[in-house]
Amino acid sequence: MNWRTNLYQIADLSLPIVLVPPTSLVAGDETWQPRNSQQTGKHPPSPQESLARLRVPRGFQVTLAAAEPDVRQPIAIAFDDRGRLWVAESYSYDGSDFTTEQRDRILIFDDTDGDGVFDQRKVFCDGLNRLTGLTIGFGGVWITSPPNLSFIPDRNADDRPDSQAIVQLDGWSIAAEHNSVNGLTWGPDGWLYGRHGIKQPSLVGRPGDKEQDRIGLSCCIWRYHPFAKKFEVVINGTTNPWGLDYDEHGEFFFTNNVIGHLWHVVPGAHFERMFGVDFNPYLYELMPQTADHYHWDNEQAWTDSREAKGVHEKLGGGHSHCGGMIYLRDNWPAE
Repeated sequence: MNWRTNLYQIADLSLPIVLVPPTSLVAGDETWQPRNSQQTGKHPPSPQESLARLRVPRGFQVTLAAAEPDVRQPIAIAFDDRGRLWVAESYSYDGSDFTTEQRDRILIFDDTDGDGVFDQRKVFCDGLNRLTGLTIGFGGVWITSPPNLSFIPDRNADDRPDSQAIVQLDGWSIAAEHNSVNGLTWGPDGWLYGRHGIKQPSLVGRPGDKEQDRIGLSCCIWRYHPFAKKFEVVINGTTNPWGLDYDEHGEFFFTNNVIGHLWHVVPGAHFERMFGVDFNPYLYELMPQTADHYHWDNEQAWTDSREAKGVHEKLGGGHSHCGGMIYLRDNWPAE
């Protein structure tokens, strides 16, 4: 593994940071060890050391909510209506591509006493492959697991699958590596939203659909209606979109890697791409990012911005933004 697996919770609290590790909820669990990609003799910092290195603004506190061996290789998280955290663990990704091993699984964590540390843990299901995203809703768990978007029913909410995963859509590329379909989230309109990277296109439709009835997509934001069974692309372009969220007006925004960092989702828009051509060859012009700045000198090679130094450091440094959120609650400091 490239880093220690730690889940943190950030809050507005005036209490001091307490460097007390959570008690492990599992014993052994050796079957689910991730591959160690560290150089010989190299070891990542412990969860407690990582926590001590975090820096947050005055008025905030970070709590270590869970760590190895309770959770490893997390690739997606989602909260249910009971305040529990669902975690997708990806063991089939080896650092460069997905394997055929069916070792991915979904965990459920619960903080029963509200102290910011998870004290209950269970395995919802295992034996999955290429697990890249999950969310909860309509009596079960929705997952992206190329080539499929599937639904795992749990109608009686006993935290046990009622059946095998039911495929809703298929045709997602299994050759997209780290640009694979991901990032499930519910929109205010009741549609299920997701993202897709630029590396390999997909041809998506319902199981059994002919090629002419499927929708081609590359880097994009897409959505799926759980009852109407309708699938459509919302916007095209960028590179590898992440961090999709919406504001109090229902307006979506997302972050992106390499070219531009913040984008306003204008339904039907075709945005600038890192490379390649848009699916529509008759476009007059591709739309640029919403942000009016870059965090790195975009006149230089983008690979040089991987290290926050020189001119890149003056602008903030870094080109790969892997998440984002719009905060609408009231328990953060006013400033």
